[in-house]
Amino acid sequence: MSAPFTVPKCRVCGHLAYPPRILCPECGAADWTRTLADSGIVTEVTVRRPVFKRRQLPSGNWLDQEAVRLASVHVDVGERSVRVIARVPEGVETGDRVTLVAEASTAIALPGQVVEAQARVEGE
Repeated sequence: MSAPFTVPKCRVCGHLAYPPRILCPECGAADWTRTLADSGIVTEVTVRRPVFKRRQLPSGNWLDQEAVRLASVHVDVGERSVRVIARVPEGVETGDRVTLVAEASTAIALPGQVVEAQARVEGE
């Protein structure tokens, strides 16, 4: 299940913070709102490969682990910008424009929301 991706925005100074924080690093306020951050440009791509291909869970079941492609995505929100780390599919490279969506059921555990980037097709 996916949803539009949003980032916290300080109501006092307008600072964008990702991952979410309790206090604004710019002004120290604890007054946040959320703003839509639906697309951005990939600035870096890396692949995280698991040390072990299979891992046994406490329940006794085995979990097959796969390599995960991660990207640093520069997102412009109005006059402000924020950098988001997102999972990306094969084929997305540096310089590509991507659409960000929040994924509730994923193995990546970032504070707040977890994102997945999908390649945007020109003309959509």
